[in-house]
Amino acid sequence: MEVPSHRQVLAFLEVCRDFHFSMAAERLGVAQPQLSRTVRELEEIVGTKLFVRQGRRVSLSAAGDVFLKEVYRLPAILARAVEGARRAAEGEESVLRLGFVGALMGDQLLAVLELYRKEHPDTQLSLVDLAPADLLRQVETGEIDGAFLGVEPKSLPRGVASFQWKEEPLLVCVPRGHRLAERKRLRIGDLEGETLVVLTGSLAPSYRDFLDGLFAKEGARIDSLRETNGSDAILSMVVAGCGVALLPRSALKAAGDRVAAIPVVGAEAKLREVFLYRPAESDRLGAMLSLLKG
Repeated sequence: MEVPSHRQVLAFLEVCRDFHFSMAAERLGVAQPQLSRTVRELEEIVGTKLFVRQGRRVSLSAAGDVFLKEVYRLPAILARAVEGARRAAEGEESVLRLGFVGALMGDQLLAVLELYRKEHPDTQLSLVDLAPADLLRQVETGEIDGAFLGVEPKSLPRGVASFQWKEEPLLVCVPRGHRLAERKRLRIGDLEGETLVVLTGSLAPSYRDFLDGLFAKEGARIDSLRETNGSDAILSMVVAGCGVALLPRSALKAAGDRVAAIPVVGAEAKLREVFLYRPAESDRLGAMLSLLKG
């Protein structure tokens, strides 16, 4: 099977930047007819049209959309090859790229990472702290090998799988002196009328859906939301009296004794934390998968 050349893939990606052949040709330093020929060559290799042209308007065909998602993996694959070669030269055979949500970096996850390195000193761990939506995208594109999320996404991209590796109860976080601060346990319904401090929906859509579901099951309403971009920011807003929050204990490291953390009654008030990965990379992830599933 004939494989597209680097020149052809680069031409395709450049057109996809703004779907404008003239501007793409200018950036590549070639004439537009030459760029068009290169794209046609690529389409002949693929066996179908990658772009739909309607007058001056250019868009991706259904096949082009699939092709774009796949070739976006190439820079990550090349970067991994370069880094792997460098690690090998330094005596380490490979590197495992893992992503996580900062709020979930508790003792249990740290213990897993520590044990992995102890048992596999020839493999370097590369860790990134990102929002859930970004982690899902990077697992899909191959920029990272796996990711730890607090809530399983409603739908997973093709080629991505998940499994639950940990369960953690939710806590209601309120500032000291709050009307609920001395309670031993709380129900979700006890929070009706409170302002809930949450992550911005676009950063963690699955977590927002999870919270909405908790309130709906209790027949309670979220009267007011205040959004922010991280667990530390959520805790800071709680301490400042801007509202209350629902978080796992692993997210409370930065709060110290400035907030009261009260367990939530109910079997559903738990984070069933998942690990995302691509089954096609199972061999590469084998030791990590065994630790998490064991």
